Amino acid sequence: MRLVNISIFVLSCALTFAANAADGPGAAVEKLHGTLLQNMKNAADLKFEGRKGNLEPVVREVFDLETMTRVSTGAAWRNMSEQERADMVGAFTDWTIANYASQFDGFDGERFEMTGESDAGRGNVLVNTELHAEGETVALNYRLREKDGAWRIIDIYMDGAVSQLAMRRGEFASVLGNGGVASLIDHMRALTTKLSAGG
Repeated sequence: MRLVNISIFVLSCALTFAANAADGPGAAVEKLHGTLLQNMKNAADLKFEGRKGNLEPVVREVFDLETMTRVSTGAAWRNMSEQERADMVGAFTDWTIANYASQFDGFDGERFEMTGESDAGRGNVLVNTELHAEGETVALNYRLREKDGAWRIIDIYMDGAVSQLAMRRGEFASVLGNGGVASLIDHMRALTTKLSAGG
């Protein structure tokens, strides 16, 4: 009887570990990568709209788009109305999806490889990955934070060092300084339209 109880305990621990791994930060990154590869392999048949359609639910699920928008817009976020914030997040989300649909538009044997996870402090986890393409390896490190019971991406470091949010914040500051919130929303919408037209 005691041996049976121990066996049940070991099995329970194994199942719990498997569930945690499936829901962990790495799983969110793998879901994004899997969708990107699917789009790349079927890019010609899917075309831009098909790739965007595949990406939209995944991007909304695995990214914390509100946090990314807030950080990217800096101090201006504090002075926005609720409607302006909603419009800003919507424009940022559409642009993010369009960017992925536009950039990952073909397949030539590329593959993603997860190389490890580490504690990034303040409740953040860094998931380190590499994109192998045409003899070149690019480091893509994802910073994730748990929100509403799920791990969500809040920043990506290109070549392991260049923060996407820092780049966005620099770009957005110029537009905000020249034309304010409405100008930045229009700017992102225009970029999304341009990517859509380019197919």
